Amino acid sequence: MAKYIQAFFRTEDEAESVRVELAKVNASEVRVDHLPERSGNLFLAPLTYTGSNASSVGSGGYIPAFSINDSDDVDNSPRDYTIEFQVAEKDYGEALQIIKESDGYVDKDTLDL
Repeated sequence: MAKYIQAFFRTEDEAESVRVELAKVNASEVRVDHLPERSGNLFLAPLTYTGSNASSVGSGGYIPAFSINDSDDVDNSPRDYTIEFQVAEKDYGEALQIIKESDGYVDKDTLDL
């Protein structure tokens, strides 16, 4: 079964780089887009990985999770570019890892753990 993912980036170049990397996980229906001025707010957060046992979900045996951090080192710059795609369930964790490595943020509803 395919899973839908939408991630947010600061620049079009960041989103396009992720689009290229997603070829590794055979992502389908990949679309990069610029967001118009938003009237509502999304709750976006950077990805992090927790857990380490072999039965965990995700790439490298980690469980994808949100890292909510109120410290000064959080990047609150606008994320006006989005990438949307579908990926096979078996590649879901690896796709999230690609987003994480590229400093992409996701809506909290992306992770249905």
